[in-house]
Amino acid sequence: MFPAMILLASLLPEADPSALPRFTEEREAAARFFVKKHVPELLPLLDELKKNNATKYQQEIREIFQVTEMLADLQDDEKRHDLELKIWKSENKAFVLIARLATPDEEERKKVQGQLRDLARELVDLDIQVLELKAEQLDKELGEVKDGLTRAREQVEQNVKTRYEGLLDKAKKPKK
Repeated sequence: MFPAMILLASLLPEADPSALPRFTEEREAAARFFVKKHVPELLPLLDELKKNNATKYQQEIREIFQVTEMLADLQDDEKRHDLELKIWKSENKAFVLIARLATPDEEERKKVQGQLRDLARELVDLDIQVLELKAEQLDKELGEVKDGLTRAREQVEQNVKTRYEGLLDKAKKPKK
């Protein structure tokens, strides 16, 4: 196997194969189209993996397809969708750069290391953005819960009456 591919295959996170969608030609085409659109420099590495380790290639395709499905599910949450896509793109660009670190050219390696550092900074920034988004969502949810609590406290007597009448109705109904 090409040295960069060994490195790439060992760096990619292992997904639980049983949790991944089944490999099909249609899913392969969709996954490859997604890669071509977002990180085209990953395609030669996938092609090399396909030649040298078909099982690992199919797993990678299944994982990429799963990402496309997850992103499709996030279409209604534009901010989260965009962040998750940016994270996926940055992580996969990093995998491509890591594979390029195997070059014997010292100057090229230093250039790649600089690009990798930039991607690491970008990924940390994206992690922060994800946490900020989660905090915003939790603040919104907390506000809604507090509003509900305020309404419940303001309407105690009405709620007691409603509950009481409901309990009486249950007591009046014959049990089967």
